[in-house]
Amino acid sequence: MSDHLIQGPTEASYLVPVFESLRRYDGLTAKRLATRAAQPLVRLPIVQNQAVQTGHKPADAALEVITEQIQELDTPADRIIADAILKLGIYLKTYKSHDVPKRAVHQLGSGGLTARRLALVQHWRALHQAIGEQPLSDPPGEHTLRSRMENEVFEKLASLLVNPRPIIEVSEPGEPIPTSTAQTVDAAATGKVIVVGGAAIDHIWRLGSTPEAGTSAMAMSYTRTLGGKGLSQAVAAAHLDLDVSLIAAIASDDDGKEIESHLVREGVDVSLLKHIDRPTVRTPTTGIFELPAGNSSAAVWRDGVELDIPTIDQHATTLASCDVLLLTFELPQSVLRHTLDLVTTGADRPVVIVTPGQPYADGQLLIPLLKHVDYLVAHMWELEGFAFSVEAKFDPQLLSDGLLSLGLRSLCLLGDTGGGSIYERGKSPEQIPVPPSVLKESAITRDSFCAALAARLIEDRTLTSDTIRWAAAAMASFTETYHQTPTHPRRATVDEKYRRQFAPPDMS
Repeated sequence: MSDHLIQGPTEASYLVPVFESLRRYDGLTAKRLATRAAQPLVRLPIVQNQAVQTGHKPADAALEVITEQIQELDTPADRIIADAILKLGIYLKTYKSHDVPKRAVHQLGSGGLTARRLALVQHWRALHQAIGEQPLSDPPGEHTLRSRMENEVFEKLASLLVNPRPIIEVSEPGEPIPTSTAQTVDAAATGKVIVVGGAAIDHIWRLGSTPEAGTSAMAMSYTRTLGGKGLSQAVAAAHLDLDVSLIAAIASDDDGKEIESHLVREGVDVSLLKHIDRPTVRTPTTGIFELPAGNSSAAVWRDGVELDIPTIDQHATTLASCDVLLLTFELPQSVLRHTLDLVTTGADRPVVIVTPGQPYADGQLLIPLLKHVDYLVAHMWELEGFAFSVEAKFDPQLLSDGLLSLGLRSLCLLGDTGGGSIYERGKSPEQIPVPPSVLKESAITRDSFCAALAARLIEDRTLTSDTIRWAAAAMASFTETYHQTPTHPRRATVDEKYRRQFAPPDMS
């Protein structure tokens, strides 16, 4: 039996799984600290304090603090293990200048997790001696290192981060002792998203069937709510902890003020809204007939309250610098074209996600712009104007082949009852899992999908099967509670839905 003292769970133990997640692949980096999985670390007071004092981004501040605290660990073995397993490279220069084999140094600096573990075990004594220490124990086995020692080191590191050792500064006589300057950094919101679309007041009548001309029908319920695809996608993104701004036009009437207050409460930046201040102008309104299973039809009245090109130009720098841009066909076609031209000229351009709800009368006019669109999230019927043949209007593969040949990066074709397929050039179609719901896919369900797609693309940078499943979980989370509380799901809800119904089997 080992005489090593094994600590039980502490108040900082909740951070251990975070470190276990971040040790994989390329280890702990500022990029991975900016993902949702690392938020418990980024929210720590010691990290927030570092961010405020240095002016650095929270993820960069977290990397600095963790690096500093590793060097505060009590034993050389703990410091060596934490540095190597998290792949921080604290001691790499020291190893290179001493008698540590070059292959081991390469494994510790560039290898995967398994290679780093092997280098630790095989060169245990040399690594200690390189930093001027003698090992206090024999080299551990790879299994012992992986199954016990790494966890214990993470526990110790977590305790230092939650309860850092006080820094004692010697002050001159009569000089006040410095006090903490800790402030709050908004670490929860990560990734800049801008939505360009519409905001409106929705009047929703829930009916058994649409009344024919010249007849009427009793509605089962009536709801007045705040809507518009732009507003809906902005709120969906804010619920997923994204830093989101909405560019939309509203009137300066009571409805416009209500929309603006709602956006603020939901965590959406309203500084880019266009206010039309004319007494006779009213905020846009939509009348919606909602049928069973989510089918609906709508009539829209805008009263001239729309975005224009000068407004887009006013925010050109902000648009070009965001991570993800969400666009809807609620915009005048000239404004959509101008926005796409504006943001897709630079090398470091945002990811562009477009939803063609309320299709333009002539979709062919937008064909030259498809090369600027990364993800087109649509239904078959919305894309009829893009089809080059009658057959393509009925065949998703033919339709997607045509759109991708024109430069579109990815077509996300949603099904009427949830799920769907994603088409990319040179790849087989990827299936979007079907949410366990009988609710027909609706516009607001798609808004949850688009927001979740944006969130994961910011974190993962590429479209993966896991990204698709997580976006499907967002749709499922929405449909599950739609008839009780038709609001977009929070990140924790999507995570739980993903874990229970969409995550692939654990292959570890």
